[in-house]
Amino acid sequence: MEINKLQQLLSEMSLQEKIGQMVQLTGVYFDKEAVLTGVVDEQLPPEWIIQYSGSVLGVIGKEKICDIQSKYMEQHPHHIPLLFMADVIHGCRTIFPIPLGQACSFNPELVSEAASIAASEASSEGLKATFSPMIDVSRDPRWGRIMESFGEDPYVNGVMGEAMVDGYQQKNDEGIAACLKHFAGYGAVNAGREYNDVEISQRTFLEQYVKPFRMALKAKPAMVMTAFNAIDRKPISGNKELLRDLLRDKEGFDGTVISDWGSIGQLKEQGVAANMDEAASQAIEAGVDIDMMSPAYMFRLEELVKNGQIPESFIDESAFRVLMMKNQLGLFENPFAGIGKSGNLTQYNRTKAYQMASESYVLLKNEKILPLSQKQKVIWAGPYVTSKEFLSRWAIFGEHEPVETIEDILQDKKINGVCIPGCRMLSEEECRIWQVKPVDSDEEIDEQWLETINREDTVVCVLGEHESQSGEAASRAFLTLPEEQQRLFEKIVKRTDNIVTVIISGRPLDLRRISEKSKAVIMAWRPGTMGAEGIVDLVYGMINPSGKLAVSIPWCVGQVPISYWDIKTGHVLTEDNLENRFTSRYMDIPNSPLYPFGFGLSYTEFDISDVEVKIGQDKRVHVHCNVSNTGKVTGAEVVQCYYETLQTSVVRPKKELVRFQKVFLDPGEAKSVDFSIDSEEFSYFDKNMEIVSSGMQLRISVGNSSDHECGSSEIYI
Repeated sequence: MEINKLQQLLSEMSLQEKIGQMVQLTGVYFDKEAVLTGVVDEQLPPEWIIQYSGSVLGVIGKEKICDIQSKYMEQHPHHIPLLFMADVIHGCRTIFPIPLGQACSFNPELVSEAASIAASEASSEGLKATFSPMIDVSRDPRWGRIMESFGEDPYVNGVMGEAMVDGYQQKNDEGIAACLKHFAGYGAVNAGREYNDVEISQRTFLEQYVKPFRMALKAKPAMVMTAFNAIDRKPISGNKELLRDLLRDKEGFDGTVISDWGSIGQLKEQGVAANMDEAASQAIEAGVDIDMMSPAYMFRLEELVKNGQIPESFIDESAFRVLMMKNQLGLFENPFAGIGKSGNLTQYNRTKAYQMASESYVLLKNEKILPLSQKQKVIWAGPYVTSKEFLSRWAIFGEHEPVETIEDILQDKKINGVCIPGCRMLSEEECRIWQVKPVDSDEEIDEQWLETINREDTVVCVLGEHESQSGEAASRAFLTLPEEQQRLFEKIVKRTDNIVTVIISGRPLDLRRISEKSKAVIMAWRPGTMGAEGIVDLVYGMINPSGKLAVSIPWCVGQVPISYWDIKTGHVLTEDNLENRFTSRYMDIPNSPLYPFGFGLSYTEFDISDVEVKIGQDKRVHVHCNVSNTGKVTGAEVVQCYYETLQTSVVRPKKELVRFQKVFLDPGEAKSVDFSIDSEEFSYFDKNMEIVSSGMQLRISVGNSSDHECGSSEIYI
């Protein structure tokens, strides 16, 4: 629809119709089988809100959505289509690895392809918008939603977020609207506790936590979602300074701002609004266009406008943005755009899910035990060897039925492996804590098989969190494996030294004991539909691991939050003063994580050399290096470029990632890698909160992890 016609439509709409566009309802008001991702208030929305509501979340299915859409448009005075949204986080029907795992691929092109497939599957079933990607910088693995993020690095979150938006918003009727979330700072919740407050400096907030949004906004996402938390004690959903002044005016976002579930109503809980009138007023003045499932807009906005407490121009502004989003999705021309056009779980989609899983696995340790030979005797142990639970709590439309188990894959490939679960995923007490229905089984676990293991046997342990133990509302104080799995591992340790451990998890765990007693450790995250085949192929060398950690794995929970970009401090602990207790250190554990950001092993060897840094005639910083595969198998190395700002008026991070490139190489092959960086990318806020983008002394380094440099150089820009 042409803009002038859209403006004419807005002028003809009643106040109730316009407010309706600004209210999002859960699908239970339209379909009893809708997926709930939050709590529904006991108070029913007014009938006119259900009649005019602009968007619905949690409903999926071609026939169902066509039926709801047809009935809705028929009774709507201006026949405006509904917009169906849902949490399509890491796949719709074909489930890819969790975003944290995808980030470990360091392959933004593949991330974009995965999002495109998710969009096609979702659109085919009637969805036209997703609440993804989440680009909250996340340094604390106690926080369950770290699985949704792209890890601890602002630059990686920005690159992957932009790639995912591009994938979702493909330029055809199979595209869906993307939503950057959560603006901003949600990944820094205090103590890693879900929905907790955030206390970070303005400088850290802008330089580290807003940076991914600044980068991903270049892809022009349709929506940005507000965070639950406050910044500087001011909740985001009522924060005009952040939503209008920063997000819209400074960063140039002109799309739709949507609240998170109930976050406008939550302003009352946070004590900044006395009632729903004040909550609605604060949110609309801040520029929140859509209220997701709170009482504020649906019950109070109409009266506030009629009483003159809120100008109707605010309503017009927000309602028009929602109409514009629907128009950009082509819904006015075709309310059923994309429905039925794509298949689910096609061979192509499964192949891409396999590729993504394969590239997301991170080999953390390998004492010359991997890859295994298909001819040798191998026992596969742990509850995940016969389980299909490789998805996540955020794979809300994914199904376990099409997921193959590791045991299935071994049989299909005719590999000589014995699979023994050995224990339950969770104990009864853990099931109670995590609100999981215990598996009904009268069979006692037989441990006689343990007696058949001798010191020379190889055991592959596949252990990890239950699906319920990560995601929203899944914060943890302890990062250990479930207790029965820990006991199983210790029993196996007593029988053999040849242990390979594969970890299935939505977050970094405390892997000290696992790492100490295993000859090889693989971090497989929550790998999705094709996870089992990828794990088997990696263990037997049919694929070569190429993943790198997008988040540090802490030595223990006492270190968190932890990241490679921690701010510089005095009393520095170095290799030369290890006996000096008056340094910034722990007395009982190392300062360094167990495995650092950017780290990951391969079955081959790489050499990064000839690092050169110079300023070109274009005033950009140019970084060059050569990378070669010096081993015997094809593989991929991730070349990582970091910078450190020297001698500044404020304390800055030790180093910051500014570029990376994944390079695929055959044995003996070499390639050159070149990065070109604008000086603006090195900018920071000085002691007066003024931006510095020149007159800086920088140290640029190149390596294959945050703690391994292959060359560096100092330059002045």
